[in-house]
Amino acid sequence: MKNIVYVSLMLFAFSMLVWGQEHDLEFGGGYQHATGDSGLDGFTVGVGWNPITNAGLYLNYDGLFDHSNIGSFALTHIGLTTVNSHMQSLLTGPRVFLPGLFKGHGQIKGNVLIPFLDAAFGESHLHTELTQQNVGTSKASDTAFTWGVGGGGDFRVYPHVTVRPNIGFLRTHFANAGQSRLRFGVSVLWSLRSRSH
Repeated sequence: MKNIVYVSLMLFAFSMLVWGQEHDLEFGGGYQHATGDSGLDGFTVGVGWNPITNAGLYLNYDGLFDHSNIGSFALTHIGLTTVNSHMQSLLTGPRVFLPGLFKGHGQIKGNVLIPFLDAAFGESHLHTELTQQNVGTSKASDTAFTWGVGGGGDFRVYPHVTVRPNIGFLRTHFANAGQSRLRFGVSVLWSLRSRSH
């Protein structure tokens, strides 16, 4: 599976080098949340390449964290129990914009809201530490294939600056089992070219 991610990265990088001067590139980052493992919060950073007006490819890295206390064990012989989780995901895939979806309703004081749909494929790594006050610490980690579908909207606030909320379904496969998660967040993007749509 790592080979798939490496090949995707190389193709993405090559595409940007070849076409970067002719087509729109975007760079951004922001807040990201995923359900599961007591809920994980963190950041996302990414780059997108839009070779045609309403379609493109993207590559995102998510770094999500959680620190939780399990209070029900505090009064037992086990003692205070804490769980620390860190999930990293490298996802790539296509994104399709739907500029005519809200025809006549997407203009707000000169700014334009453009909905989009996307798909994600890649890998995720989850590292978890379970610390029990009177027992000790146990660690576990796994790397596995991840896929997802989702969407959101691009809200242009300046010619080169866009705010992008997103929501989607994410499927991870840790410990040879599938986990279904919701993923949502908001990012701020800067595009190489002024957005006309």
